[in-house]
Amino acid sequence: MRKAQKREVIISYERSGNSTLMIITDAETSEIISQRWLNESDKKSGRPPDKANLNSTYFVKLYKPNLIQIATERAKEKRLTLDEAGLFLLLFSVAGWQTPYIVNPDTYKLMSCSEIADFLGRDRKHVFDLLERLIAKGMISKVINGNGRSNHYMINPNVAFYGKTIDDPTHLDVFKTCPYEPTKYIDYKKTPDKKK
Repeated sequence: MRKAQKREVIISYERSGNSTLMIITDAETSEIISQRWLNESDKKSGRPPDKANLNSTYFVKLYKPNLIQIATERAKEKRLTLDEAGLFLLLFSVAGWQTPYIVNPDTYKLMSCSEIADFLGRDRKHVFDLLERLIAKGMISKVINGNGRSNHYMINPNVAFYGKTIDDPTHLDVFKTCPYEPTKYIDYKKTPDKKK
């Protein structure tokens, strides 16, 4: 059994011409977890495919074996309290399309703790405390942006996901060594690039 621990990551971007190098590093050890070149795209992160079609139905997938595991966890330090489970459920309403990021459904921008609290109409300090507890239990991950910029959050895609494919498979690496070890790891295929 591997030893899991709380993990915070730093995602940095280095621009070169029309491409950007994205580097995911462990915030504590500075170990590079993943890196890859990104090409410019006009697609906004977390945006569903057809926002204008109000008759469209979208689903956030919950993976039942992993959800049962979370609900029936016997170890007190791993079990979600009702407050934690409640916030975790509410975060599904701001799950980004084909990304584990928490995204504002109106602006399609990544959300900070304050923005999540404002969007949900909840107390910021209470939301912050619950987010930290969910991070410690591996349900979400904090992305530290540094340089005075707000941190962002990702939902563990082994528990819930919005979409069939993932825009950036390297985001899955963040959850490979988190405190939560799912009954079943979910394998996502990369979202095909749009033909221009």
